[in-house]
Amino acid sequence: MSELYPEPSPNSDINTETHFFPEKKFKVSFTQNGIKDNKKFNSIEEAYQYVIANKFNLNEVNLIEIKESTKQKYSYPYDKIKNIINNAEHDLESIINTQVSVVGWIKTVRTQSKDAFAFCALNDGSTHDCIQVIVNKEKEEVEGQFDDFYQNASTGASLRVKGTLVKSPAKGQLIELVASHVVVEGKVDNPEIYPIAKKKINLDTLRNLCHLRSRTNIFGNINRIRNALSFATHKFYQERDFLHLDPNVISINECEGGAGVFTVTEIDQTNKDNQLEDGSVNWKKDHFNKRAFLTVSSQLQLEALACSMGNVYTTNKSFRSEHSLTSKHVSEFTHLEIEQCFTDFKDLMDIGEDYVKYVINYVLENNMTEIKALNSYQSKGLLERLIAIRDCDFHRMTYTEAIELIQNDLKQKLVKMKVRPKIGDDLGTEHENYLTEKFQKPVFVTHWPLDIKSFYMKQCDDGTCESFDLIVPYGVGELIGASQREEDYEKLVNIMEKKGIDREPLDFYLDLRKYGTCQHGGFGLGMDRFLMLLTGMTSIKDVIPFPVYYTNCQY
Repeated sequence: MSELYPEPSPNSDINTETHFFPEKKFKVSFTQNGIKDNKKFNSIEEAYQYVIANKFNLNEVNLIEIKESTKQKYSYPYDKIKNIINNAEHDLESIINTQVSVVGWIKTVRTQSKDAFAFCALNDGSTHDCIQVIVNKEKEEVEGQFDDFYQNASTGASLRVKGTLVKSPAKGQLIELVASHVVVEGKVDNPEIYPIAKKKINLDTLRNLCHLRSRTNIFGNINRIRNALSFATHKFYQERDFLHLDPNVISINECEGGAGVFTVTEIDQTNKDNQLEDGSVNWKKDHFNKRAFLTVSSQLQLEALACSMGNVYTTNKSFRSEHSLTSKHVSEFTHLEIEQCFTDFKDLMDIGEDYVKYVINYVLENNMTEIKALNSYQSKGLLERLIAIRDCDFHRMTYTEAIELIQNDLKQKLVKMKVRPKIGDDLGTEHENYLTEKFQKPVFVTHWPLDIKSFYMKQCDDGTCESFDLIVPYGVGELIGASQREEDYEKLVNIMEKKGIDREPLDFYLDLRKYGTCQHGGFGLGMDRFLMLLTGMTSIKDVIPFPVYYTNCQY
């Protein structure tokens, strides 16, 4: 629970009759039987009564008014349900008979005793768990508010509640909140047709209700884990002295040659006034005087920053115009990309593995409630899978070894596949799944043929390049794509010519090799695919709050 509830400022337009502002808190620090301890109280009188009743030596007592908490700085005088429940689990007796104020949305509501009692499960989004609110019409403070509550309280309605925490006699919950004030702030206009009122709705239906699906337990859990993924990502890289810098997302470069791109334009390309004599588009008439795209990757610009700022990362959005409706592809996604300087290929794999394990461990430590809930009713075995990945050493093998392994197992009829891969082929979904099932862990596949990889990857003498894909199990597939970058100017120019890549928009990239280049590398990771692994969801469309994909952009 919060330690302070700030008073509204003199100029505040907050109605204090609707917003509840409990008293400031006080803390008594004391020494008892040689052991230092402290307790918190709602008023200075209550604190002194405790001191006197326990006959403390006043020389060993220190009374402190708890200072304003930065968490409660902005006239938000409500306790988060997550904090209340956590405190109850940690020290139940210390919060019994404590007054709190909560806000949230009703999950369920029922009445008893000829409408004299009402019970509702209230959730504020901070946790999977709800707090049960008891509204008793016989209580003097509640009597005038009960009729409004009874008429308007339904699943989905928003509430403000002030009351006292008491021990719960019911199984599965430690505490209940006995209301002394209750206000229905936003009712549901027609509870009979409220789309989320059903106990269970299939995922396909919920994809058409993205603006409401976060109200369900499953998507509430996914969103909280998404928040944890974001926080843990920044924590991991900040602790390792990476700088968080987001380059432009409108670019003249396609970067990942072969990936579909979205053109950014404000001209009518079919209008002959905007065309050259040969019928092609005259991009000089467009906004940027040249053709521009939504970025498919921030890598090239991130490299430029890394070559003066040191290790950097971004969590930019990236965009891919892929005409695909698979469970792993969308048109817009959150893209973690990092660049490391003065580092080698092994370091790149190490930090990729460390990052994945760090995030999994963070989620297990901070979102176990959500993981257990998903594990129970949506993603059976999720908890065990995450622990196994966190605690294992990722397997490392070359691309050639992977192809030969699959070919050998096919020859021995140990496995059936639709496509028999050969050297020079990309790995398909069935090949990726087989490798992770074979080793029962994530797999690094390294040193891919240069011919099927991007021009900027560091070249090896045997026709391969210093690149890797990290493939993770349970149907997720490729999670990280990485490489050391080619720092040799001549090699880079030659491979660009060989692959037919236009040099003009990449002059800046070549400049980096002429002015103080260094050994460096980096990788890209789709945060949404990572979230699929963390939640056990099988479609990327179910882990993005408002997914945008081929044929679909609803919001």
